[in-house]
Amino acid sequence: MAVIREIQDNGASGLAFSTHLQELWIDGASNSVIFLIALGGITIFSAEYVPDGNGEIRLYNLRRILESHIDGVFADFVFTVKESGKSEHSVSYRVFKTAVRVSECAEEFLPSFFLTTLINRKLTQLGRYETLSFYPQSACSVYALASYYTESGIDTKEVSLMSEQDVVLNVVNSVNVSPSRFVDDSMGELIGYVVRAGERSFSFEIDSTQAKADPALLFLNNFGCWETMYLTGTIETEYEIKRSHAYIDGRFRQYDIDDTEYFKANSGVLLDSMLRLGMDLARSKSIFLLDSMGVADDEIVLSDSEIKYANDDDSMPSFDYTYRRASFVPGMLHTIRPPKLFDKTFDITFN
Repeated sequence: MAVIREIQDNGASGLAFSTHLQELWIDGASNSVIFLIALGGITIFSAEYVPDGNGEIRLYNLRRILESHIDGVFADFVFTVKESGKSEHSVSYRVFKTAVRVSECAEEFLPSFFLTTLINRKLTQLGRYETLSFYPQSACSVYALASYYTESGIDTKEVSLMSEQDVVLNVVNSVNVSPSRFVDDSMGELIGYVVRAGERSFSFEIDSTQAKADPALLFLNNFGCWETMYLTGTIETEYEIKRSHAYIDGRFRQYDIDDTEYFKANSGVLLDSMLRLGMDLARSKSIFLLDSMGVADDEIVLSDSEIKYANDDDSMPSFDYTYRRASFVPGMLHTIRPPKLFDKTFDITFN
């Protein structure tokens, strides 16, 4: 009887990363078999295969099929083989979308890390919006250990972020870990904090020396979770105009103008721990500008990126991103209103 061998690089937990689905083996086939992939009870792929002389069939690069059907972070698939005159065999996997190959299988990675390519460290500033996502399989609470600088040294305080009752198992949970949640003037100056959820641990360091971010970006990261990146380098604007001309009524006339604003933003100097975040942004398909309140504003589209760095001791890597607004009319005019000093009840005749 044809049997599906356990998917390569994954344990028996029923969890798998899409990038680990490079090879699937079917053993014990004596005749041609029908291989099917189902999602939510609906067959999304079906094909017939003939085994080799050893009764084996090898299927490669299934991730291309699966990722196109994962709307979000993960989806549940059933792989089935049917051999004529014999019992069918099925295996089920919850497949997590990822654009890079993770060094650990999903069974080991998910309980130990947050869903970000940064793994364990990020630089931030007061006033920024930060978020972390994780996939819990067992009960846990989420809390942060914040550190403060005082005249007498470093003091710490534990801050609860999510209780066990708030954490929902077997789905992706997201938590707001912005620095503003940990500011406490009575404790001193906030210098950093470590967020913990079960075995997971992620540290944020406050870097007040960084320039003001322009732009601030919210994007879907490698795991399909929302994450932020703040570009602090130079930003250039290029205004591109395409004009259409024709002879109309015996005169050479301009009858259409198509204009687009392109922006080229530099990330600023990135530490080694931040390089993966910059690479993650470059491959994201869903990116939004963040306003001053940390709320997603216009969607943008990257048209080009320059991702290059070296391992020299004196290297100061930075990445460039070229983008435009996704709107059909990409230009934007931001209005500014002067503050009102008096309301309508003010007596203008007062002297």
